[in-house]
Amino acid sequence: MALRSGMTFRGDRGRELAVASSKGRPGGQLLAAILGLLIWLGALQAAQVHSVRSGNWSDPSVWSTGTVPGAGDDVVIDTAHTVVYDVASPQALHSIHVRGKLSFSRSVNTELNVGMLIVSPAPSVDLNANCSFNHPAPGYTHRAVLEIGTRDNPIPQNITARIRLVYFQDLDPDCAPAIIAYAGSQMEIHGAPLNRTWLKLSADAPAGATTIQVEEPVNWRIGDRIVVTASRKPDSGKGTFLGSVQPLSEENTVAGISGNTITLSAPLVRFHRGSGPYRVEVANLSRNVVIESADPNGVRGHTMYHRNAIGSISYAEFAHLGKKDRLARYPIHFHRVRATDRGGSVIGASIWDSHNRWITVHGTDYMVIKDCVGYKALGHGFFLEDGTEVFNLFDRNLAIHAYMHQPLPNQALAYDPNDGAGFWWANARNAFINNMAVENDRYGYRYHTHESVVVPVLQPDGSIKQGVQIKNLGTFVFRDNAAHGQIRYGFKGTNSTSPSNEPMFIENFTAWHNRYGLAFGGDNYYIKNVHVAFGPYGLRGLDLTNARVEGLETYRIGKSPLNFKHKVEGLITVENVSIDSTKEHAFKMFAEDTRDAPLEIYIRNYTVSRAVNGTDGAAAHNGTPSSPDITMYLFDWFGPGLAAKVIPANQSRNDGLTYTAMPPHFDATVKVAQTNNPAFPSNPIQPVDDLPPATVILYPAAEQVFPASQQQIVVRGTCVDNSQIASLTVNGVPATSLKDNYREWEAILTNLSPGELTIEARAEDVNGNVELNPHRIKVGIGQPVVTGLDEPPGGQTPRNFALLGNYPNPFNPTTQIKFRVGGENGGPAAVQINIYDVFGRLVRRLVQENLPAGEYTRTWDGRNDFGEAVSSGLYFYELVARPNQGPAFRQTSKMVLLK
Repeated sequence: MALRSGMTFRGDRGRELAVASSKGRPGGQLLAAILGLLIWLGALQAAQVHSVRSGNWSDPSVWSTGTVPGAGDDVVIDTAHTVVYDVASPQALHSIHVRGKLSFSRSVNTELNVGMLIVSPAPSVDLNANCSFNHPAPGYTHRAVLEIGTRDNPIPQNITARIRLVYFQDLDPDCAPAIIAYAGSQMEIHGAPLNRTWLKLSADAPAGATTIQVEEPVNWRIGDRIVVTASRKPDSGKGTFLGSVQPLSEENTVAGISGNTITLSAPLVRFHRGSGPYRVEVANLSRNVVIESADPNGVRGHTMYHRNAIGSISYAEFAHLGKKDRLARYPIHFHRVRATDRGGSVIGASIWDSHNRWITVHGTDYMVIKDCVGYKALGHGFFLEDGTEVFNLFDRNLAIHAYMHQPLPNQALAYDPNDGAGFWWANARNAFINNMAVENDRYGYRYHTHESVVVPVLQPDGSIKQGVQIKNLGTFVFRDNAAHGQIRYGFKGTNSTSPSNEPMFIENFTAWHNRYGLAFGGDNYYIKNVHVAFGPYGLRGLDLTNARVEGLETYRIGKSPLNFKHKVEGLITVENVSIDSTKEHAFKMFAEDTRDAPLEIYIRNYTVSRAVNGTDGAAAHNGTPSSPDITMYLFDWFGPGLAAKVIPANQSRNDGLTYTAMPPHFDATVKVAQTNNPAFPSNPIQPVDDLPPATVILYPAAEQVFPASQQQIVVRGTCVDNSQIASLTVNGVPATSLKDNYREWEAILTNLSPGELTIEARAEDVNGNVELNPHRIKVGIGQPVVTGLDEPPGGQTPRNFALLGNYPNPFNPTTQIKFRVGGENGGPAAVQINIYDVFGRLVRRLVQENLPAGEYTRTWDGRNDFGEAVSSGLYFYELVARPNQGPAFRQTSKMVLLK
């Protein structure tokens, strides 16, 4: 992008000077060039405040200027220095570059206002670089660290640590303001733990109540912001809670706590159910570690972890973040990390009032997202971005108010309308357990894959397999999840073509007060133990080939408790069904679209009660094609051993049976014959567990250092598998399962000695699948862990685009410009190197080529595109790269021609 007239350059101590302000006056161009040169040379000498030793931020002797950094400063915490941030300052720093360690005080309240907070061991960083691209840090041996509490020692409950992200006009609003953890860094953000971040009410709370009862005591604080969720279905089946549909969840504030009773600061506006099976939730949004945008109505901030950055987040609040309509600018974003932060997690976080999702896991594997609360987001909330992600765990998170929005520019999966799902994913090889979705615009849970998604995917042995069509992958784990109050769907899954031995498997799902409880389409779904209540539609098969349903309960479903619609074919078996209260026919075999194969539905062990006007039988669509055949068997309809064979009214069978209309039990769109119960088919959908468990060590952190006297370590983690786990060992020591199926576990390592210790956790399931890619970390006992190199070994493809500088600088008459073309985004890239003067006028297009991945050097001879020698002064050179896939990259740097 060319520089614009009036653009500012930043000198030292926060001053701003308008370089082009003299344009139009006699000699203005020359004056501007000289002024720009002086500013740039001055910036080289004095633009930054450096740490000169370790110590407290408030100590002037820590800083190169002899004064505490102030408004507008660019601060560098140098390698080998640890600076403790111990102030609460409203003055906004322009930037902080952490090369050493920045640690927040645990003894005093702190507040940091900053434009860009960059954690990287690199010698320098470009504040206006495209932050979607990783910053190189070759040869680092110790990580740059941002530490706002640790897993062992979080910020205490009586202390508040707050970072406010402030926008500065000279920073690129595409990225700034932000907290970015680049390669070679560690970012730890840990507030005081809450025993529950959200829980159920234990007694009804009527409108006007000033107290609520919860299912267990909580360690929340007076003044905490809370949300009490909705107790009935939305007033409309279309629209958005952001506008046309009245949300029924409501905010309040904690005024007092006594045992299980929470006193509210204001009376409740609505009734909230706390009795029976459909109790609602109360969630806490407040934490004592807060990261927020300083101006929610202006340019908002975001946070990001890059590949080869490590760290975790727990019990922190992320408020007013996310950049509207900007790709990759989310409140919490793991950006193409792959498994380099295996062991990283987000636990107990609150993410609210986001203009772009809550947590995005992009190109990242083995991440743990647990006990988090997301409230109010434009677009999908908990989001897996490009379909390459596998073995991530979403455990007991609460999603409230993900709003319909529009697709993001250049988003990875173009088919996604970004229409408001609490949870959204495209690759089924992830785990969702015990989550809750409430009052999201379109979906509680949206599994949406597509035949166009053919991507590299991590395999259980740790290798990367290229060209995987992810719609052929079956479910890893989806169980014990629930949804209520969505405008449309509790759950919707479409387009999967998983094989019958690796089906889409949904287990123990509960949905109420949604328009559609559970809708599913594709090949080979296995639905087990589903309860749907209070809504027009219960279980709905859409564009489906083959399904197996075992255990379905519906209660007060008005239109269609069980329905197979559109293009449905193959074999569907349904058993163990209870339908209580329906206004229309209990079983619907619509299948009204053109099909290639017959459809057979077998239903046994069912009860239908309180069907209005006796509509306890079946119906078809009045537009059902006359062929291929559609047949439904309702076992024991006419008595033990005597089935009702149901076909569409416009079809016939040459089977010797007599078909008649049977109103009101059966609709006029079908006819029925009595026959003996047929043999119940052995459904070919038979899951075969051939995947090993996925284990993650959550404690200790990778590269954590313990005292030399440390004799034992309690190792903790999580593990998931789509069957039962038989054993889990840590360095050969059997782990103890703390929650079902080792979802939480611990093992104690003893007799430790000083030095570097490798910890390995490995699991095996009951089917003999042994984890081939166990989790290994290194910790230090009495000594630090030396990290490896960030850059790939020789001969490997570099991942990222970057300007790597020019030499010499200043120069006369030639300089060499070095740059890197990344290979992560697929194939060659269209590359330009453009040179501009201080007024933003294009002087020379030095490079315009399609280049494969690699590092390049080009020489500029100080001449313009016409071959004319240019004058002395400040010039800007820009790398523009447009890869075959992914967003364009742009980076600019400065150089000086001195004659």
